[in-house]
Amino acid sequence: MAAGVRVAVDLLGSDLVHRYVGMEGIPHSPLTETGAIVTTSLLQLAGRLSAEEEDKYDSVLNVIRRLSNKEHANLNCSSYQSSRKASVRLHALSFYLQETKCFPEKADINALDLMLQCASTEITCESGAAMAASLANGGLCPLSGDQVLSPAATRSMLSMMQVAGMKDYSTTFHYKTSTPAVSSSHGSLLAVVPGVLGLMAFSPELDACGNPWRAVHFCQELISTFQLHSFDIRTPFRQILAYRQWKAESEGYQIMNVLLAAFKGDVQALRRYFLSGVDVNAIDYDGRSALHVAAAEGHTEVIRFLLENAGANSALKDRWGSSPLQEARRHNKEAAVQLLQGVM
Repeated sequence: MAAGVRVAVDLLGSDLVHRYVGMEGIPHSPLTETGAIVTTSLLQLAGRLSAEEEDKYDSVLNVIRRLSNKEHANLNCSSYQSSRKASVRLHALSFYLQETKCFPEKADINALDLMLQCASTEITCESGAAMAASLANGGLCPLSGDQVLSPAATRSMLSMMQVAGMKDYSTTFHYKTSTPAVSSSHGSLLAVVPGVLGLMAFSPELDACGNPWRAVHFCQELISTFQLHSFDIRTPFRQILAYRQWKAESEGYQIMNVLLAAFKGDVQALRRYFLSGVDVNAIDYDGRSALHVAAAEGHTEVIRFLLENAGANSALKDRWGSSPLQEARRHNKEAAVQLLQGVM
């Protein structure tokens, strides 16, 4: 549902949204059930959303996918159908909100389906981490360069996450980490250190507040270890120099790891390397990139990921003058040839 909040604020502006959500006398937070219902109704006022219910959800899903650099994000149909069967209480809340005039005049209160679809959107730790990184970067996806949300909408969303994202533990979590975060009852936790990093952690066992306690502990230890709290004295200069030296020495190992993952067809490993900032166009001593290796081995899933998600350069040539397409042809990998020809 947090994605719906982002879209509403981005399209309508925080001033209009806060007329209905986030002030005294009305739902105090879009991260509560009543606030989520009102926020979803506000999406119907957004001019860029279609009149069809499925298209409205597609608009929200498109924002999620852009924030996560086209990583996995889809509607979990089983969760959605299960939620619909158990939505009697939500219908009652909707009628109560209507009775107390919490909805905008032109909004349709029958927005529960859209809200349940947003709440049933399935993402992975990788796509969640990319989304968190986009929020840490002011709404601009650092992997694609796409300005998905305005900086103002992103700031409003992070502020709401900071004060209400961790349920009854929000104040304590803010005291310990000063970090905007939001958790779900399914065990996921998305945290953002603005201008530094975004992360997604998953641990299904919940604490008394309904937060994944292992993920909470991990975030608190991470913030403490790397001195990421807003009021920490920053890491000493000597440690920064040591980190830069380690990073320079490790670049050669990173290239080998990327090429090995491409050789094995290990998309998950490549995704981790890419999200950690490794250059997928890096080449070895023969001028071969990960795309060259994947094309020679015929790993179409790797090729598709490198081209669609990682922005790999299909025109790179190795020291013998061969492109990835020529490598696929030379090794008789027909599926890879067709995929690369489509790109060319």
